[in-house]
Amino acid sequence: MTLLNSAEEKTYLGPFIKVDKDEESKIYAFRPLFYYESNYELKFKSLDIIYPLMGYSEDSQQTQFNALFRLIKYSNYTTYDDTNKKTFEIFPIVDIAWGGDKDDNYFSVFPLFGSIKNKYAKEKISYFIFPIYMKTYKKNSYNTHFLWPFFSSTSGEYNKGFKFWPLYGSTIKVDPDNLQTVKESKFFLWPFFTFKKDNTTGINLEENNYWPIYLKAESNAHSSTTFLWPFFNIYEDKLRDQKTYNMPWPIIQYKSGSNIKSKRFFPLYSYSKSKYVEKGFFIWPLYKYKNEILASEYFKTKSFLFFLYKQDSFYSLSDNKINKEFSSLWPIYSIDSDREGYDFRMFAPIESFFSKNAKIREIWSPLWSIVRIKKEKSKSSTSLIFNFIKYSKDEEIDESSFSINLLIPIISNESKKDSNEFSILGGFFAFKTGEDAKIRILYIPIDL
Repeated sequence: MTLLNSAEEKTYLGPFIKVDKDEESKIYAFRPLFYYESNYELKFKSLDIIYPLMGYSEDSQQTQFNALFRLIKYSNYTTYDDTNKKTFEIFPIVDIAWGGDKDDNYFSVFPLFGSIKNKYAKEKISYFIFPIYMKTYKKNSYNTHFLWPFFSSTSGEYNKGFKFWPLYGSTIKVDPDNLQTVKESKFFLWPFFTFKKDNTTGINLEENNYWPIYLKAESNAHSSTTFLWPFFNIYEDKLRDQKTYNMPWPIIQYKSGSNIKSKRFFPLYSYSKSKYVEKGFFIWPLYKYKNEILASEYFKTKSFLFFLYKQDSFYSLSDNKINKEFSSLWPIYSIDSDREGYDFRMFAPIESFFSKNAKIREIWSPLWSIVRIKKEKSKSSTSLIFNFIKYSKDEEIDESSFSINLLIPIISNESKKDSNEFSILGGFFAFKTGEDAKIRILYIPIDL
């Protein structure tokens, strides 16, 4: 599948109505109200209404619906054992899951009552008239909250503790085998005095924080010392053999170690290079760049003055050639390109902000692109002032067409290898050369 749909977009009433259909797919659109597309081979279809306000998509395994910028969501997912798991959410009020594994079903009407499973880093969250009562579950540990976040208690077979936030809190976790304490945390007048010891994962972590004057964390994996948080910090990643110095953050930073180099003197200069990522800036935000290896592709992006100019390029690692690219000069133009062609648009007021969202450019960009030039393989087209003037060409079969349009073509000319047809007012007056030569006068055809 190429980046570009077609070198010649079939539109009516300027950019508003689009109809494109072939043996594999079809597109019906009335921009920006709705945009429908389907692919028969992939068994996929989708409908967007004033994108991204409302959307629907369906394939062989899943049906999804969303509205109000995904605050309302519904999904019906069929697992490999033919179980239908359904979810419905009106964030943050209603959240329901049903139809799948019974242990994963839940019902929530926030803040009145309910439960949620496998969300927000918890196995289960139950509550009643939040914040009056809430209970969370994670790895055999139960946290019960009253008037969250002020009062809470921790219980479980190997856990105990309580908190009276922000005055005092303490929790303890013991090892189930030898019943020795492996995790302990305390705070007094949070966040000013907090202490923690944790050996649950074998890293032997110990934290002693006297915020914001002095914060110290030490483990088998890392070491961190901070003075006058967050300005002066020394951080050591022992596993990666890397050290970072912030003196003071965020102005001066220096990082060194295995597979990494980093220097920053904000806002004048920054450079950072690791095994897969290289990034930096000069006179921020004048120029900013990032180079990154992504699976089989090499990604490059750069920008001038935030969004004034932006370019995203995806290179193939196999031959170091560009697979696809997006660039824009706000608000003058934007262009998408791939190995088979390009799509150039003028003007481009929002494209720079959604450089990785092709659907924004497909649905919205034609509404303000007074100049559009597209090319795909041997086909090319040029549209001026929303198809008022339009020219297209296919070099492979030596065909071209030109038209000046309102509701009907005022003037049009179609040129083929062995014939040519010129028309005024859609055939009010026209003549055609070639084997089927004829003229039209007052829309009446006369053979020659």
